[in-house]
Amino acid sequence: MLTAALAVSALTLGACGAGGEDATVDSDSNGTETNNGEVSDASVSIGMFAVPANLDFTTTGGAAIFEALLYNVYEGLVRIDAEGEIQPLLAESWEISDDGLEYTFNLREGVTFHDGTTFDAEIVKFSLERLDEWSANTPEQLAAVESVEIVDDHEVTVVLSEPDYDALFWLAGPLGAMFSPESIDDLATDANGTGPFEFVTYENAVRMELSRYDDYWGDPAGVAEVELVYYQDASAAANAVRTGGVDAILRSEAYDQLESFEADDSIDVQVGTTQGVVVMAMNDEHEALADPEVRRAIQHAIDKESVLAAATGGYGEILGGPSVPTDPYFIDFSDTYEYDPATAEQMLASAGVEDISLSFNVPNRAYAEASAQVIQDNLAEIGIDVTLDTQEFPAVWVEETMVNQDYDLSVVNHVEPRNMANYANPEYYWGYDSAETQDLFTEAAAATDDQEYVAAMEEVTERIVNDSPGVWLYNPPNVVLSTAGISGLPINDLGVGIDLSDVTVSQ
Repeated sequence: MLTAALAVSALTLGACGAGGEDATVDSDSNGTETNNGEVSDASVSIGMFAVPANLDFTTTGGAAIFEALLYNVYEGLVRIDAEGEIQPLLAESWEISDDGLEYTFNLREGVTFHDGTTFDAEIVKFSLERLDEWSANTPEQLAAVESVEIVDDHEVTVVLSEPDYDALFWLAGPLGAMFSPESIDDLATDANGTGPFEFVTYENAVRMELSRYDDYWGDPAGVAEVELVYYQDASAAANAVRTGGVDAILRSEAYDQLESFEADDSIDVQVGTTQGVVVMAMNDEHEALADPEVRRAIQHAIDKESVLAAATGGYGEILGGPSVPTDPYFIDFSDTYEYDPATAEQMLASAGVEDISLSFNVPNRAYAEASAQVIQDNLAEIGIDVTLDTQEFPAVWVEETMVNQDYDLSVVNHVEPRNMANYANPEYYWGYDSAETQDLFTEAAAATDDQEYVAAMEEVTERIVNDSPGVWLYNPPNVVLSTAGISGLPINDLGVGIDLSDVTVSQ
């Protein structure tokens, strides 16, 4: 069983461990924060920044798609609640075998997709076995799933080839989403799930509309309609919430206006946590960057305080490693590579490297552009010439940088939870390939108790920080702005679906 200390940490497995003791969880509800029965016919408009390229998160990278659709339109067997714990969703309960290889789920009855398709064990088998066809959003995180065995219409056993401590965690994210077989051909343009909202329409990079699903199996959504409005400019979004153009903003980046918002009685300002890691990846396909000593020198060359000031006005927490403070295995490495240009120059000289020229792919997001400009100046001070190439995000950046891996440096906010796991995948866009690190990840996955898991993950983190495949800059906050009468907005950004079912409007 998980210990109490780890169970209350953000983004842990809650009451379901991989051990052999009582690993059964039961619930009479969907495990969500309820809206206390407040249901209205109101509509709510919410400003967002990360733009979905389409609606298919099985083939299109980036978190923007699933953060809008997961928990709202699509659902999985389990979910992550507001405190970061695993809760039942389409599975009412589950049991884990003593050896950690079999997860048996008891499914809810009377659940239908928005097109009327019945949810049952066949759907679970279809959805999880289809992970082999995913080409985006790290399906390898559930590579341990060997088979899905149907017990009856409402009971299914997921069999793993090897123990995976995080299996339930990954099932609570986009990889665990359930799909109707009849909908697969239209995933890019339509979304058909079992959630509290139905998909209505998406105008690319402009807005997405969702409406309450009246036949939802659980508590009804608190509002009748939700409109997600997409902005590229933080100031434009801030002006929209001031003038009533939208009712709320999630992940506001108008840091320079926060003081004025806090002084405005008509605007509610709340600051929560995120899973975000703003990281500058270094592609070791470049001859100079292939040398770990050069990468460590670059670590010392970057003034993270100045990066944070430029990107967020100082809001957020400086990082020195690939995990965030809410991770149970977080270690503060912020002092490991202190800003020291002289040391950086000495390290480059010792490595016998000079006249380095690097291309820097920068998504056209305010935080990324501000960060890149500071980094460009920092690296110029130690003799590294950096050319900035601003790319449309997500369309161009995802294709050129993440998919084609055509870059030397790049910076982006990885918002998905426990994204440190991507350092176990040598095919991921930053190309980090360490057999020792991969072995440590395997050791952590095989853990059967909290202490063993955390110890292995701490060792993994130390190894990655020493190898320096990237520069971990900061963990941004989740700044939520809302107008009077709006409540139930998700304050802590869990990096999976942004659950809007509890949003209500006071009449």
